[in-house]
Amino acid sequence: MFRAFLDLNPITLIHRKTVTWYGYVIPHLSTEIPNSQAAPLIFLCLIKPIKQIVTMRSAINKKTTSRSFEPQNAAVFIALFSLILSSCSSYRSEISWPAVENELTTHYTVPIYKLHKLILIKGEADGTSGYFIFDTGAPCLVLNETHFKDYHTDPTRQATGVNGIIRDVRIRSVANLKLKELSFKHQMADVMDLSHIERKRNVKILGLLGINLFKGEELEIDLQHQVLRIFRIDQNGTRLHKQGPVPQSGIISMPFTYKGAFIQLEARINHRPYNLLFDSGSEVLLLDKSILDQDSIYTKPVSSQKLFSTDGYRSDLEIRQLNQIKIGLNLSEVKMLATDLKKLRAFGFRADGLIGYDLMASGIITINFNKRILQIKPYTKT
Repeated sequence: MFRAFLDLNPITLIHRKTVTWYGYVIPHLSTEIPNSQAAPLIFLCLIKPIKQIVTMRSAINKKTTSRSFEPQNAAVFIALFSLILSSCSSYRSEISWPAVENELTTHYTVPIYKLHKLILIKGEADGTSGYFIFDTGAPCLVLNETHFKDYHTDPTRQATGVNGIIRDVRIRSVANLKLKELSFKHQMADVMDLSHIERKRNVKILGLLGINLFKGEELEIDLQHQVLRIFRIDQNGTRLHKQGPVPQSGIISMPFTYKGAFIQLEARINHRPYNLLFDSGSEVLLLDKSILDQDSIYTKPVSSQKLFSTDGYRSDLEIRQLNQIKIGLNLSEVKMLATDLKKLRAFGFRADGLIGYDLMASGIITINFNKRILQIKPYTKT
């Protein structure tokens, strides 16, 4: 039986005198085959101001192979993290390209590291080095309180957790954010406690790289070669100083709408259209339980997990498999989790599900915000 995590432990966002539904604890699950010893980190963003992380009792080797972190000693553990939308969400970020090559540089390549199905980028914020989670579902830059203690609070915005304790939102100005030789100057960031990720994964996490950092450029996510390419574009969304025509053979183009902090795409299941949100932090396909029931979408059980929350709560979660979904290209035998997204609609947010890693693993993903186009260059099957 599916367990809808939106029925668990609500968090409330308080903005002045307005109380808004904010978020819920997300259960951890494994997207591996039954009896697998490797369990992933689920990182999902469900509505504009909401961000939750689920972590597991595991350790990650500091040594990497092919720029990936290998999980071990897997057991299921639930933790909670909530992102509160601050003024940085409306801040238009600009990249400072390397000075020596500024006039000639048309794009820049940043290595990415895989923590199971999560994307990490090595970076530096005001002299502190570590890893950031690359997350197209986050609106802006978020810093880990563990490494950035010199924050201040915003008294106009408050949040309360399941324990009922109300606190002001923590924010901090970042003079210089660096990804290799790329710089982002004078950023405003939310500050949150991400220490539970470091404790369970043994990786120094500085924070989250939200999508607003890159909205003025074109992004190319290439998991196969483990790189993020950032292209300079003009006001029309055309790449600058293009050496020649970009080969279009085999490229799938999809228009998208951008609402809140999400890229919204059209997907088809059994020839019916659905709205899916593209979130690079989502390790597993998430579908609204109502569409599975109403449209008789068949899924089969794959595995189950025992869940243990931070307060000792236990439950069972069933992982299922969807035979096929078309989102630009056909994805087959996709592992998924069904949940109840009706609460999002009460706040004017329409979504039938979320997709992240499964789409990125299918091909090179190019995102152009000026043109509102997402392209997929499918990987060659070996």
